[in-house]
Amino acid sequence: MAKKLSKEISGSIITIKEVVTGMEMVFNFMDLPTGIQDKFGPFGLGHKLGDAAAGKSGQDAVNAINKVWKGLLANDWSVRAPAGEKITKKSVLEKVSALSPVEQEAAKELLARLGLKL
Repeated sequence: MAKKLSKEISGSIITIKEVVTGMEMVFNFMDLPTGIQDKFGPFGLGHKLGDAAAGKSGQDAVNAINKVWKGLLANDWSVRAPAGEKITKKSVLEKVSALSPVEQEAAKELLARLGLKL
């Protein structure tokens, strides 16, 4: 899916470009009332930490959140939790080839019905 928005942050200035129209909008965080600025800190932190746990659960989510938190405490905005395991075509082919010929055919048919061609 193509991105609908591009965002750039420079200091307190946030520039958002809507891709279809090409419209560019510029916002200065410092123009917001102090009360709203105060709410954005915890709100943004919640999103940053929550994003770290996206697609994870249990201890994996806890570990991801803690890794990002420790990075932020160390002044590292770009720290990321490790991505989940990726499924590659090669790994699927290896698993399918380890099956019996009858199971291989059934697996290939099922994957084809799911839109995946090996």
